[in-house]
Amino acid sequence: MKRWMFLIVAVMFVAGCSSMSPLDKALEMSGANRGQWEQVLRHYSIDRGDSLKYRAACFLIANMPGHGWFEGRALDAYYHWVDSVYGKEDFVFNKVLKEAFFQQADALSDLDRKEDILCLDSTFLITHIDSTFSAIAKRPWLQTLSFEQLCEYVLPYRVGHETPCHLFHLQDSLFENSVAKWLDYDDLCRDANEIFRRCRVNKPYGVMVELPYRDKWVQYELLGCVPMAFLAAWWGKLLMCPVATDMNPAMPDRNGQHCWSVMIDNRQANQLILLAEMANGKGKVYRHAFARQAHREQPVDEFTPPFFRECFYEDVTSFYTSVEDVVIKPDVQLEASAAYLCVFNNLKWQPVAQATLSGGQFHFKDVGRGVVYLPVVYHGDEQLPIASPFLLESGGDIRWLLPDTVSNLTLELTRKYPSKYENASINEPFSHTVLEASNVADFSEKDSIGVFDRVSLQQWADASMNCREAYRYWRMRSASFFVFGECFLYDEKGQRLFPLLEGKADSVDVAPAFDDDPLSYARSDMGGCFTLDFGREVMVSRAACMLRNDGNNVWEGHWYELFYHDGKDWRSLGVQVAKGRSLVYGNVPGGALLWLRDLTTGVEERIFTYDNGRIYYW
Repeated sequence: MKRWMFLIVAVMFVAGCSSMSPLDKALEMSGANRGQWEQVLRHYSIDRGDSLKYRAACFLIANMPGHGWFEGRALDAYYHWVDSVYGKEDFVFNKVLKEAFFQQADALSDLDRKEDILCLDSTFLITHIDSTFSAIAKRPWLQTLSFEQLCEYVLPYRVGHETPCHLFHLQDSLFENSVAKWLDYDDLCRDANEIFRRCRVNKPYGVMVELPYRDKWVQYELLGCVPMAFLAAWWGKLLMCPVATDMNPAMPDRNGQHCWSVMIDNRQANQLILLAEMANGKGKVYRHAFARQAHREQPVDEFTPPFFRECFYEDVTSFYTSVEDVVIKPDVQLEASAAYLCVFNNLKWQPVAQATLSGGQFHFKDVGRGVVYLPVVYHGDEQLPIASPFLLESGGDIRWLLPDTVSNLTLELTRKYPSKYENASINEPFSHTVLEASNVADFSEKDSIGVFDRVSLQQWADASMNCREAYRYWRMRSASFFVFGECFLYDEKGQRLFPLLEGKADSVDVAPAFDDDPLSYARSDMGGCFTLDFGREVMVSRAACMLRNDGNNVWEGHWYELFYHDGKDWRSLGVQVAKGRSLVYGNVPGGALLWLRDLTTGVEERIFTYDNGRIYYW
């Protein structure tokens, strides 16, 4: 509870003092610590030559409220463990591993919040500003940055939740001894990224060109986007390279969120464009800033989604994708003053953009095109749609997804998620696999029964075959080693056949191919053969294999439910059990936003529309 009190007081103060400058507000909020910051301002106001340092001090102090660190027994114990095991080995790994603590659920429970504005002192800030200005003058790659960019990307004294400390001795040691030789002024981004990827800092402040503790990064799950972004941020801080961290709080076309690092370099036309596809910069993209974003001050009497309680995210969507301003006029009368645009993510609507009510409507700025959104307000923590879902088309037009219950459709559905394997080179080794049969275990006498020559977009491989006799031993033979998910062999009566599973023919485990799980993979031997022993002679009239896949095809025996959105909520079109590779639904409203749920298993599901005979996933 303590950690929220300062933020609540801060928001109430800002709401009541809107006419004050950010610096004045920060000084008021510093309470008994105000004298420390006034001393800093006096220090830099005496000499005209310190005018830029004075402006830098104003920037840091004005934007301090909301920045801070945490203390507590659990955190102390964790930090002690990190220091005792890795503290003397690698500075950056130490910092990233410590920051990983805050990625846990309920990480802040029972921790005390320490605010920079209340706890830091004048000596710390003056020393930091002086050392930073001295370092900037030595580094040629910083000379093209504006003063505002230097303040935002070089001047800040913290990276994450760490207790602030001086780094200038380490920064100077790296610069003077080794790093400056590696950085190419003409391609700072390329060389700095190589350093981020490969280097570590040892005490006493040497640099080794290797990725340290590769197994430990895997062990502690530090290879995700968040720790990798912190890795780059810490290297950027040590090298004094202007690095920003951008993020997509909820991906608009798949589950989860994503963050990544960006080098700020005015000499490049727009490096962000080069990262757009890799970063999936769709929907809304934000940059974690040191400066408080004035437009993100929140009303104190309304529920605010957690992401929008943070006032340090700058909207940079327009750097990554084509955008459009969107105006929403609510369908209903509202008490709320803030509304949100949501994208479908992790099986629910997640807010990614915020706007305040003005003139009876909400004006959302810089909304990414090519995405389906749902406008909502919050009543308590419950979402209430204020308009129908809509597609912001690539040209900038809004297409409202309104169900037409008069013009119903009949749909055949084969998947619940966009295919990742439409051009599946990963399954190429299975191409033209031959189905052979024999009554001799070593296949010294064999017959060729068929060939898997048809592979669907869903990665079903079907065999063209002609079987007129029964055999005990069957095998699939390819030109090279192959992997697949499930094997279906049927007799002349259409009954599925199962081989002996107790042993392993030719050291190949056949069980994964017959466990009704498309994601448990069977493997051929290294010669490209997958052999089956049925224990008796059987005739195979039909053969099919599910190749490597993502588990999102309609699967026989699973229960499914299809929904459409009526503008207020999801409405069911019925529950079915799959009896084959597809589902057929009639009476589907035309023009509607649809959602197919697998009630048996899985979490990857995407909303979709149906237009001109084709399904479009969003």
